[in-house]
Amino acid sequence: MNYDTFTNLLFSRVRRADVTLAIVVINGVVFALLAAISRNPMQFPSELLIQAGGNFAPLVQKGELWRLLSALFLHGGLLHVGLNMLALYQAGQVVERLFGRAGFIVIYIGAGLLGNLASLWWKQGGVSVGASGAIFGVYGALLAYLLLQRGSVPGEVFREMRSGTLGFIGYSLFAGFSLQGIDNAAHLGGLAGGLLLGLAFAEPIVSPRPVLWLTRRALGGMLAVAAIGLVLWQQTPEVIRRYEVDSAYQQTLQHFALEEQDLLREQAALMEALRQRRITEAAALDVLERDFILRWERQVNQLSWTEAPAASDWQRRELINYASTRRDALKALAQAFETRQTVWVERSRALQVQADNILLQMRLRKSVEAGAR
Repeated sequence: MNYDTFTNLLFSRVRRADVTLAIVVINGVVFALLAAISRNPMQFPSELLIQAGGNFAPLVQKGELWRLLSALFLHGGLLHVGLNMLALYQAGQVVERLFGRAGFIVIYIGAGLLGNLASLWWKQGGVSVGASGAIFGVYGALLAYLLLQRGSVPGEVFREMRSGTLGFIGYSLFAGFSLQGIDNAAHLGGLAGGLLLGLAFAEPIVSPRPVLWLTRRALGGMLAVAAIGLVLWQQTPEVIRRYEVDSAYQQTLQHFALEEQDLLREQAALMEALRQRRITEAAALDVLERDFILRWERQVNQLSWTEAPAASDWQRRELINYASTRRDALKALAQAFETRQTVWVERSRALQVQADNILLQMRLRKSVEAGAR
């Protein structure tokens, strides 16, 4: 087959690669919206990507399976979306014509979903976004077509496509293994999905239909991709429990920090009013017993009832010790008001110093652990 015949047959299948263009436009629009929200087009924060529908293991395992699809249309920044859309635009127009619009959609989505499941299985820590898994699937399908339908492609076109496809796959995988922050699991999963679907769908260029959907080869390829995806899903470590524990603990810490600030400020104001004789000792005692001591006690109970991640349990125990010491310092001060004995005043001061030291030791330990990372 000569070049002109091949080109005419290719374009007779799909006159214009509308699906490829539509995917590029959708990705561009989504990127523009996130750039407007973040006001930093070069790199989007993880929190924004999670809110927008990124592939985040705890939420996917919680039932938000739609994230496996939505993550294909999200990117982390300008360079990320630019490189991905350039690669898609170049390969997508050929693959869409080889496999038809419907075949291209199945390859793109199927490979992308398999890539995101592979990413989920490999690492559950952060948010994963990008069309690269689906794009690797597109290149994988092109490679599969070149392998299976060698006679449908003219020699010069075959050599050009083969070198371009293998060059893209090889360089991208090398970069993924060499550089941090690149999700090679999604790349490999997408590549595998594209290869399987490409082998399942590839028909000679002279075939009147780009894909014969009811053949055993086509159905077997789709079932194989679905089976691999199911295995990856079942083998993915469950992190939802750990995420829920961490989220609840972080909320408790935030509440504790706000309440601690309020209590310390109000206690200082009470003691200042007492020194200036704007309040009596009896009134101060009433505030201590009916308000401050009870609020510190609630903080102790809340921390005691809250489960902390294993790496943070020492912090929870120290905060309980800290809050208990603050409470006991106020109890000693209340005793001083009731008995007028200086020993209770000294006891209260000693406990306050002890509480300050507990907090200082916690900050030092957190600083050392942060430096060790």
